Amino acid sequence: MKTEDLVTRASGFHPWDAMTPMALSAILERGPFRSSAETGCGGSTIVLSHASDRHTAFAIDGKDRTIAELQMQKDLRAGKVSFVEGETKDTLPQYRFEGELDLVLLDGPHAYPLPQIELAYLFPWIRLGGWLVVDDIQIPSVYEMFDFLREESAVALEEVVVRTAFFRRTGVMEHGPDGWAMQGINRHTILRYAWRDRLRRLLGRA
Repeated sequence: MKTEDLVTRASGFHPWDAMTPMALSAILERGPFRSSAETGCGGSTIVLSHASDRHTAFAIDGKDRTIAELQMQKDLRAGKVSFVEGETKDTLPQYRFEGELDLVLLDGPHAYPLPQIELAYLFPWIRLGGWLVVDDIQIPSVYEMFDFLREESAVALEEVVVRTAFFRRTGVMEHGPDGWAMQGINRHTILRYAWRDRLRRLLGRA
Protein backbone atom coordinates (compact mmCIF):
# COMPACT_ATOMS: atom_id res chain seq x y z
CA MET A 1 0.00 0.00 0.00
CA LYS A 2 1.33 3.42 -0.94
CA THR A 3 1.90 5.79 1.95
CA GLU A 4 0.03 8.64 0.26
CA ASP A 5 -3.01 6.40 -0.32
CA LEU A 6 -3.09 5.37 3.33
CA VAL A 7 -2.78 8.99 4.50
CA THR A 8 -5.53 10.15 2.14
CA ARG A 9 -7.96 7.52 3.38
CA ALA A 10 -6.98 7.99 7.04
CA SER A 11 -7.50 11.76 6.86
CA GLY A 12 -10.95 11.10 5.40
CA PHE A 13 -12.07 9.37 8.59
CA HIS A 14 -14.18 11.95 10.44
CA PRO A 15 -12.62 14.72 8.29
CA TRP A 16 -14.14 17.52 10.39
CA ASP A 17 -11.88 16.50 13.28
CA ALA A 18 -8.92 14.84 11.55
CA MET A 19 -5.23 15.60 11.68
CA THR A 20 -3.98 17.13 8.45
CA PRO A 21 -2.57 14.77 5.80
CA MET A 22 0.82 16.49 6.14
CA ALA A 23 0.89 15.80 9.88
CA LEU A 24 -0.09 12.17 9.37
CA SER A 25 2.68 11.84 6.78
CA ALA A 26 5.14 13.39 9.25
CA ILE A 27 4.25 10.67 11.76
CA LEU A 28 4.87 7.95 9.18
CA GLU A 29 8.20 9.50 8.22
CA ARG A 30 9.42 9.07 11.80
CA GLY A 31 8.50 5.39 11.95
CA PRO A 32 8.51 2.51 12.17
CA PHE A 33 7.91 2.28 15.92
CA ARG A 34 8.02 -0.61 18.32
CA SER A 35 5.44 0.95 20.62
CA SER A 36 3.32 4.10 20.51
CA ALA A 37 0.35 5.66 22.26
CA GLU A 38 -2.16 8.42 21.66
CA THR A 39 -4.97 10.17 23.42
CA GLY A 40 -8.07 10.40 21.28
CA CYS A 41 -8.46 8.30 18.16
CA GLY A 42 -9.21 8.70 14.49
CA GLY A 43 -7.22 8.80 11.28
CA SER A 44 -4.05 8.92 13.37
CA THR A 45 -4.97 5.53 14.85
CA ILE A 46 -5.17 4.03 11.37
CA VAL A 47 -1.77 5.46 10.47
CA LEU A 48 -0.16 4.37 13.73
CA SER A 49 -1.55 0.85 13.32
CA HIS A 50 0.65 0.64 10.23
CA ALA A 51 3.65 2.43 11.74
CA SER A 52 3.78 0.62 15.11
CA ASP A 53 4.19 -2.95 16.23
CA ARG A 54 2.05 -2.10 19.25
CA HIS A 55 -0.21 0.94 19.58
CA THR A 56 -2.43 2.02 22.49
CA ALA A 57 -5.27 4.54 22.05
CA PHE A 58 -6.86 6.16 25.10
CA ALA A 59 -10.26 7.34 23.96
CA ILE A 60 -14.02 7.39 24.46
CA ASP A 61 -16.52 6.14 21.91
CA GLY A 62 -18.64 9.28 22.27
CA LYS A 63 -21.74 10.29 20.37
CA ASP A 64 -19.94 9.75 17.05
CA ARG A 65 -19.14 6.13 17.95
CA THR A 66 -15.54 6.79 16.94
CA ILE A 67 -14.00 3.61 18.36
CA ALA A 68 -16.76 1.40 16.95
CA GLU A 69 -16.43 2.99 13.51
CA LEU A 70 -12.65 2.73 13.57
CA GLN A 71 -12.82 -0.97 14.34
CA MET A 72 -14.83 -1.45 11.15
CA GLN A 73 -12.26 0.33 8.96
CA LYS A 74 -10.44 -2.09 6.67
CA ASP A 75 -7.30 0.08 6.81
CA LEU A 76 -7.01 -0.37 10.58
CA ARG A 77 -4.63 -3.13 11.57
CA ALA A 78 -6.77 -4.02 14.54
CA GLY A 79 -4.41 -6.67 15.87
CA LYS A 80 -1.81 -4.01 16.60
CA VAL A 81 -4.13 -1.59 18.42
CA SER A 82 -5.43 -1.69 21.98
CA PHE A 83 -8.21 0.72 22.94
CA VAL A 84 -8.40 1.90 26.54
CA GLU A 85 -11.88 3.32 26.88
CA GLY A 86 -12.69 6.07 29.35
CA GLU A 87 -11.72 9.62 30.14
CA THR A 88 -7.95 10.02 30.14
CA LYS A 89 -7.98 11.77 33.52
CA ASP A 90 -9.22 8.45 34.91
CA THR A 91 -7.45 5.87 32.72
CA LEU A 92 -3.93 7.29 32.41
CA PRO A 93 -2.99 7.52 36.13
CA GLN A 94 -3.50 3.79 36.62
CA TYR A 95 -2.21 2.49 33.27
CA ARG A 96 1.15 0.72 33.02
CA PHE A 97 2.83 0.11 29.67
CA GLU A 98 4.99 -2.94 29.01
CA GLY A 99 7.96 -0.76 28.11
CA GLU A 100 9.06 2.59 26.74
CA LEU A 101 7.20 4.36 23.97
CA ASP A 102 8.75 5.56 20.73
CA LEU A 103 6.01 8.10 20.06
CA VAL A 104 3.18 9.71 22.01
CA LEU A 105 0.46 11.74 20.31
CA LEU A 106 -1.60 14.09 22.47
CA ASP A 107 -4.91 14.68 20.69
CA GLY A 108 -7.50 13.87 23.31
CA PRO A 109 -9.76 16.25 25.24
CA HIS A 110 -8.69 19.85 24.76
CA ALA A 111 -10.40 21.51 27.74
CA TYR A 112 -7.88 22.91 30.24
CA PRO A 113 -6.13 21.26 32.11
CA LEU A 114 -6.72 17.87 30.46
CA PRO A 115 -3.92 18.13 27.85
CA GLN A 116 -1.53 19.05 30.66
CA ILE A 117 -2.69 16.06 32.72
CA GLU A 118 -2.09 13.76 29.76
CA LEU A 119 1.41 15.19 29.33
CA ALA A 120 2.23 14.59 32.98
CA TYR A 121 1.30 10.89 32.85
CA LEU A 122 2.56 9.99 29.37
CA PHE A 123 5.83 11.91 29.06
CA PRO A 124 7.81 9.68 31.48
CA TRP A 125 7.10 6.68 29.22
CA ILE A 126 8.68 8.24 26.12
CA ARG A 127 12.17 6.91 25.48
CA LEU A 128 15.09 9.30 25.09
CA GLY A 129 15.11 10.24 21.42
CA GLY A 130 11.41 9.41 21.08
CA TRP A 131 8.75 11.81 19.88
CA LEU A 132 6.05 13.80 21.61
CA VAL A 133 3.45 15.02 19.10
CA VAL A 134 0.94 17.70 20.10
CA ASP A 135 -2.02 18.29 17.81
CA ASP A 136 -4.34 21.31 17.64
CA ILE A 137 -1.94 23.93 18.96
CA GLN A 138 -4.32 26.58 17.59
CA ILE A 139 -6.52 25.95 20.66
CA PRO A 140 -5.41 28.22 23.54
CA SER A 141 -5.41 25.49 26.20
CA VAL A 142 -3.18 23.33 23.98
CA TYR A 143 -1.06 26.28 22.87
CA GLU A 144 -0.26 26.98 26.52
CA MET A 145 1.25 23.50 26.78
CA PHE A 146 3.07 24.00 23.46
CA ASP A 147 4.49 27.26 24.83
CA PHE A 148 5.64 25.45 27.99
CA LEU A 149 7.32 22.69 25.96
CA ARG A 150 9.21 25.16 23.78
CA GLU A 151 10.97 26.39 26.94
CA GLU A 152 11.47 22.92 28.42
CA SER A 153 15.01 21.53 28.32
CA ALA A 154 13.81 17.91 28.25
CA VAL A 155 12.44 18.27 24.72
CA ALA A 156 13.49 19.90 21.46
CA LEU A 157 11.01 21.24 18.93
CA GLU A 158 11.70 19.61 15.55
CA GLU A 159 8.95 21.19 13.48
CA VAL A 160 5.37 22.41 13.36
CA VAL A 161 3.31 20.85 10.58
CA VAL A 162 0.25 23.08 10.02
CA ARG A 163 -1.18 22.83 13.57
CA THR A 164 0.73 19.81 14.87
CA ALA A 165 3.99 20.16 16.82
CA PHE A 166 6.71 17.49 16.80
CA PHE A 167 9.06 17.42 19.78
CA ARG A 168 11.99 15.06 20.40
CA ARG A 169 12.67 13.92 23.96
CA THR A 170 16.20 14.91 24.96
CA GLY A 171 16.22 14.55 28.73
CA VAL A 172 14.33 14.01 31.96
CA MET A 173 11.52 16.34 32.97
CA GLU A 174 12.02 16.33 36.74
CA HIS A 175 10.84 19.41 38.52
CA GLY A 176 8.89 18.12 41.48
CA PRO A 177 7.58 18.26 43.98
CA ASP A 178 8.06 22.05 43.83
CA GLY A 179 10.78 22.68 41.29
CA TRP A 180 8.88 25.29 39.32
CA ALA A 181 11.90 27.61 39.25
CA MET A 182 13.83 24.98 37.26
CA GLN A 183 11.35 25.07 34.41
CA GLY A 184 12.23 27.19 31.40
CA ILE A 185 8.83 28.85 31.22
CA ASN A 186 9.31 30.09 34.80
CA ARG A 187 12.79 31.49 34.21
CA HIS A 188 11.39 35.00 34.54
CA THR A 189 8.47 35.96 36.74
CA ILE A 190 5.70 38.20 35.38
CA LEU A 191 6.91 41.76 35.86
CA ARG A 192 3.38 43.10 36.18
CA TYR A 193 3.03 41.21 39.46
CA ALA A 194 6.66 40.77 40.53
CA TRP A 195 8.12 44.28 40.22
CA ARG A 196 7.79 44.96 43.96
CA ASP A 197 9.77 41.81 44.81
CA ARG A 198 12.46 42.74 42.28
CA LEU A 199 12.66 46.27 43.62
CA ARG A 200 13.11 45.02 47.18
CA ARG A 201 15.94 42.75 46.06
CA LEU A 202 17.63 45.62 44.20
CA LEU A 203 17.39 47.77 47.31
CA GLY A 204 18.74 44.95 49.47
CA ARG A 205 15.60 44.61 51.53
CA ALA A 206 14.16 41.32 52.72
